[in-house]
Amino acid sequence: MTLRRRLAVLAAALLTVPLFSVIFSAAPAGAHGWITSPPSRQDQCATGAVANCGSIQYEPQSVEAPKGSRNCSGGNSNFTVLDQENKGWIVTNISSSTTFSWRNTAMHRTLNWQYYVDGNLHQTFTNGNAQPPQVVNHNVTGLPSGRHKVLAVWNIYDTAMAFYSCVDVNVGGGGGGGPTTPPPTGGCGAAWSAAAVYTGGMTVSHKSRKYTARWWTQGEEPGTTGEWGVWQDNGAC
Repeated sequence: MTLRRRLAVLAAALLTVPLFSVIFSAAPAGAHGWITSPPSRQDQCATGAVANCGSIQYEPQSVEAPKGSRNCSGGNSNFTVLDQENKGWIVTNISSSTTFSWRNTAMHRTLNWQYYVDGNLHQTFTNGNAQPPQVVNHNVTGLPSGRHKVLAVWNIYDTAMAFYSCVDVNVGGGGGGGPTTPPPTGGCGAAWSAAAVYTGGMTVSHKSRKYTARWWTQGEEPGTTGEWGVWQDNGAC
């Protein structure tokens, strides 16, 4: 190959590099998230409340599949353990109006969140096609009494994908039960305990201040996790 030919090939290669950089940098960031409170099936796997879940215990945020599924796994073959009704999922006692909390590890423009009760669409929340914050809370109301499986679906706006999260609940009490916290102390909420398990949305009091958990935690002392840590400081009691 002549020197002139070699220089031409090198110049073409250098011109190609910025093109690839533009293509890859323009690709949308992945969105990931799951329900932490009441504890979803994948959250129970991640916390060890339910054992032998496979890879989902390491990536509860990754139950991603095309929109339209009514399975807890979303039809994702990697996470079919979530579809097993006899797995021993913990049933959480809740009221007919309960806050469901999502923890998002990557944010994406959102079409909506849909909540299905035993396969029937119950309530829909929209976000103006905007990116959600790291923690999203939905107050789901009018839940029917008794034992139910709630399927929450996070539909992404600009892709064909959605994220799926199933929660086993008992509306109105009796049977089941989820993580417990110490009894309340005054108007500031329950006193924080290093041994207790807390999920997103739970509040505690510690050293005369009130804190709200952003996601699942155990043993992390409020006031020591920093501005972006698990505990949100709500001020003095």
